[in-house]
Formats: sequence, structure tokens, C-alpha cells
Amino acid sequence: MNDSDLVKEQFSGAVRDWPSPPFAQRVLYLPVSSDPEATKRWMSVLSDAELRRSDGFLTEEGRVLFIQRRAFRRYCGALATGSQCRLSQVIFEETANGRPYLRDRPDIWLSFSSCRLGFIGAWSLTHAIGLDVEDPVIEIEEAELAQTYFTESEIQAVEKGSAACRQTFLQLWCLKEAALKSIGEGLPFGLDSFEFEVNGDLRIVNAPDAHGGPARFSAHLFDRPGVCAALVARNPGGQEPQYAIRDRHSCAANSSLC
Repeated sequence: MNDSDLVKEQFSGAVRDWPSPPFAQRVLYLPVSSDPEATKRWMSVLSDAELRRSDGFLTEEGRVLFIQRRAFRRYCGALATGSQCRLSQVIFEETANGRPYLRDRPDIWLSFSSCRLGFIGAWSLTHAIGLDVEDPVIEIEEAELAQTYFTESEIQAVEKGSAACRQTFLQLWCLKEAALKSIGEGLPFGLDSFEFEVNGDLRIVNAPDAHGGPARFSAHLFDRPGVCAALVARNPGGQEPQYAIRDRHSCAANSSLC
């Protein structure tokens, strides 16, 4: 068994399938591995350019997360295409805004995100999708960030959250970042270009008219202990009903079990 097959086998045993909404083929979550031997093996599927980039990280933690993230991306690319080739032969390119896509299958829309605890990936053959995952224990100033990046109603939702302020903030942040990825954009486009309602039923309140408005988008919020994550999809045709789903799956507080 070559290194690529060993890496595939390791990923197959570690990844967790999260419930996929109607507009995504699969949603996979991979906990960060603390095993240095696993990381060393995963390096074998990276390109020379990726290995050089990994050497540029100032911390070992950053270097390890980059290596694991890129190996996971190749694994998802192989699953999305059904390819049996070596993971090192799964080649990604990036748009000017940094959105990764498969060089040989640009028709498959993939999205990825990561945090200190794990990595998430998803793909779709029918919709443009975006993913975001955040670590709930990171140190942030929720109210201050909301004042800077959120709409007025979202700011009020965060401020009214009291003890749940952080959860409300993270849910909105994940949804907004995922939404921007679904149109191939990043943070400079503006987090306030999308508006969501999360207190009660999940609802897409506003989206850019140039991309079809809110009726063209669907959202899926993963309410899971350990990590906060969201998936947003843009329907190119706009003929399907809008989905806004809150996944209330219950799992252990350790995100590696989710």
C-alpha cells in the first residue's frame, strides 16, 4: 500500500459525515490530529509548493494545521470526483478571490473551512456553496465586532442574547462568511451584504440583488457542541424553494465525536 492509500485509509476512519442539506452531496468534518506521524504521512500528498509554504509558518501549530488542511482538501476532491488516483494528483486551482476549485472538474463547487479543532468540507454539483466553521472558545469581542460588521437587526440580536451572545454572534458570523463564499467572494465584499435571523427559525433576510436576492439562497446551520458551522448555497436557477435548516443533532461535547 502506497502513502496515498494509507492517507485515504486514515481519513476514511477519522472523518465524520454531517447531515447533508438537499443542495450538497456530502458534508465532511475531520478533527485535527495530534499524531505527528499522521501529519508526516499527510505531507506525502502535498505538492512541493505547498510544502514550501508550510515551512513559512511562524508556529509549529500553524504549520501542522496547514498540512492537515491541504491533505484533507485533496481527499475531499478525490471523493467528489470518484477518482482512484493518488491524492497528490488531485490538483486544485484558485480564483482571484481565493476560492479553490478542481482543475479537471471546475463544474463541482467545493468549499472548505477550518478552525483550531477541525476541518470541514462540502461539495455540490447543482449549487454554488460556501462553508464556515468557528471555534466557540476563541477570545473575541462579540458586541464590538457586531457593531462593525453586522446589520442593525443582527446587532440587536447579539446584544439581546445576554448569556447566549457568543452563540448568536458565531452563528451569524458563520452564515455570513459561508454566504460570501457561495458567491465566490471574501470578507472585503462586506459581511453586511447578507442578513440573517437566527433567534427562532433560521431565515435569510437579505442578500445582494446582483446575485438574485434572498430567494436565490438557502442556508444550513449546524448547532453542535464543540464547533459552530454553517453552509450557504446559491441556486443558479432560482427555481427551487428556499431551505433554511437548523441541524439540532445532539452529540458529545468533544467535537471529535461529531
